[in-house]
Amino acid sequence: MAGVQIDSLDIVFGNVTVLKDLSLSVAEGEFLVLLGPSGCGKSTLLHTLAGFNEVSTGRIRIGERDVTWDDPKDRGIGMVFQSYALYPTMNVERNMSFGLRVAGLPREEIDKRVARAAQMLHLTELLKRRPSQLSGGQRQRVAIGRALVRDAQVYLFDEPLSNLDAKLRAELRRELKQLHLQLGTTMVYVTHDQVEAMTLASRIAVMQGGRIRQIDTPQRVYAEPVDMFVAGFLGAPSMNFVEGRLQREADRLWFVAPALRADVSSYRFATPPAEGAAVVLGARPEHVALSGDDAAAAGRARVTLVEPMGSNQVIWLDASGTPIALERTAGEAPAVGEQLGFALRPQGLSLFDAKTQMRL
Repeated sequence: MAGVQIDSLDIVFGNVTVLKDLSLSVAEGEFLVLLGPSGCGKSTLLHTLAGFNEVSTGRIRIGERDVTWDDPKDRGIGMVFQSYALYPTMNVERNMSFGLRVAGLPREEIDKRVARAAQMLHLTELLKRRPSQLSGGQRQRVAIGRALVRDAQVYLFDEPLSNLDAKLRAELRRELKQLHLQLGTTMVYVTHDQVEAMTLASRIAVMQGGRIRQIDTPQRVYAEPVDMFVAGFLGAPSMNFVEGRLQREADRLWFVAPALRADVSSYRFATPPAEGAAVVLGARPEHVALSGDDAAAAGRARVTLVEPMGSNQVIWLDASGTPIALERTAGEAPAVGEQLGFALRPQGLSLFDAKTQMRL
């Protein structure tokens, strides 16, 4: 087990700079998730850490070793890809042990490692089967087992669950979390799926345009996004945004917009803006509620859509042309077209500078 240190990393393909001056520290035993949209550079960063991409500038250390120019096989890593990449003519046992056999490990040691990984991944009864006799989830377990038998210092995962259906993704996600708790090894995981990121990560690094926009615990990234990109990327539905201004009345500070009016006196400003400054208010759907009390309501809106989600429902509102989503426990749904009051929970609000889009 070892930590990872990346310093001032640049990755350039031809005339395109994919990663620019990127630095990242992964603690020993941490489960770090690289999260972001397609093309943000997260897989490039993972592949560079694995040794598949040549570094333009910068350094990479795994533990105490500088591995910037080391071959992948010499970096002490185990990697799991999006595709299973199993040898179709080999059974599960031989697929998992192939790298160890090539490396010339003693047969007794190989058998010990394969048996241990198979037990962890519930593959013991499948060791004599070929990949064609396995389900998609079982094949991905074999691919994970092939990485685990290396006894690597760091394990890298490149969207390993994206080819599975929703039920299998949920099952393997839980198993990966339990596996990390059991092994305690350093893991770096790439995904564009925010549910995977929120449930698996010790910390999340949200990436955009080859840069890390925010890195923190899942709870902090979700509750206190550093900018509007991070705020909008996490959450389904994503955070509601309303443009307006700050206005002080007596001893209270208000956010005022055509769509709503909200008391933000208790908001904890990192950088207090000037009174009257143009700001954007952000509120996640679970922090918006229907209100029958006009005095307590932030505004009124027309119901445009109701989405049943099983145990809860998402209600879409039109507030003076501004779409607002709210989430509540399933029950009797309001009628489409109905005019309703809505309120905001102050503890769940975010404020952003309208020009820079940074959190205030």
